[in-house]
Amino acid sequence: MVLTAKILHIRPRGLIARGDQAPKMGQIVLDSSKRRIGNVVDIFGPVRSPYFTIKPASEIKSELNRLVGTEVYVGEPHAKGGKSEKVPRVRKH
Repeated sequence: MVLTAKILHIRPRGLIARGDQAPKMGQIVLDSSKRRIGNVVDIFGPVRSPYFTIKPASEIKSELNRLVGTEVYVGEPHAKGGKSEKVPRVRKH
């Protein structure tokens, strides 16, 4: 499922966006040309229309100002490597 959001402004920790639904932590954020602009690192605000912080990808850091006011797309979580392993919540001794 792909969510849409709008970039509101730039903060020291990254770009602030607002969407109609909450994304998941670590999800990839793409611009209108499907280029990766970063990943979701924080979610805050009201549940119905949450804000979230996007940690910008290093290759777009010089272009952050042009992204303000644009629509972006939040896609699948960004993962390096293969499938993640399930970690038990309680350690067995």
